[in-house]
Amino acid sequence: MPPRRPTMQDVAKAAGVSSATVSRVFSGQKGAMSAETADRVREAADRLGYVVNSVAASLRAQQTLSVGLIVADIANPFFSRLASGVEATLSAAGFGVILGNSNNSVADETRLLRLMAQKQVDAVILASVASDGAHLAPLLAHGKPLILVDSELPGADLDTVVIDNQAAAAHAVGHLLDLGHRRIAIVSGPMTASFDFERLAGFRDAFAQRGLMPPEDLILKGDSTYEGGRAAVETLLRGAEPPSAIFASNNMMTIGTLSALHEVGLRIPQDVSVVGFDDLEWYAIFNPRITAVAQPAFAIGRTAARRLLERLKLDDPQPARRFVLSTDLIVRDSTVPLRAP
Repeated sequence: MPPRRPTMQDVAKAAGVSSATVSRVFSGQKGAMSAETADRVREAADRLGYVVNSVAASLRAQQTLSVGLIVADIANPFFSRLASGVEATLSAAGFGVILGNSNNSVADETRLLRLMAQKQVDAVILASVASDGAHLAPLLAHGKPLILVDSELPGADLDTVVIDNQAAAAHAVGHLLDLGHRRIAIVSGPMTASFDFERLAGFRDAFAQRGLMPPEDLILKGDSTYEGGRAAVETLLRGAEPPSAIFASNNMMTIGTLSALHEVGLRIPQDVSVVGFDDLEWYAIFNPRITAVAQPAFAIGRTAARRLLERLKLDDPQPARRFVLSTDLIVRDSTVPLRAP
């Protein structure tokens, strides 16, 4: 027979206290007990090998102490850093994180939201790839807090943590224009998530701010993936007048862009200047080093988690808030002035 598991009563007896005191120690309740007593209870529990039944405790508290995090692509380093910010903040508060990967699919995102509701998580942090919030109904019907990160959903009155994508894109493209480039291409995502529209708007803004017209034939939309970036650049290079510079509007498409240019023997930046969106750690050691918009992925996750913890503590709902974090344009070696023909 397997050995009997120690119980709360065993811990109470070993520590010389009541079972109620043991319960208060492990539930974090403040009561009329000294730090000495609490330490004695924990030492007795460690000595006996007692483990708190978190499921039972959660049922009593009507909380699971778990939060769902749904991201678009966990293989994308941006989302890995964002998830780290969420997990570090929530684990410090005693919460676990259940991670879901939608693979840039609205159908998978909807399925994961339904699954999170079934798992009775206390709240969800969502990096949505949808164009509206209609699919949020099953989760919101349960009254669970929902925080949006990275993208916004029209008509959804929810807390959001984002960057100013339009201004960041305008800054990046403006950098290329100020270097003399005019045939600037944008390699963009599929125009479903809000940031795709905002970054394209920023591309247009940069031209408009300088009294110029953007080259409509150089606006390419595709999957927000490495393969999508490669395919877009291959299309650009088949054009009658290829670009002298490319703005890739997300990090995976940036990598695909670099790969496609290298494969056909085009040199960066001598033949084509490149600006990426979302600075990756290895951009600084590439040859050439890549100019990119840096967004604070870890801080986005941390801010969302902090707001979520505030929501869980509130008795009365507060109006939704929109947090906008700052970005930087990191200028490196992949962008140079346009060479005279």
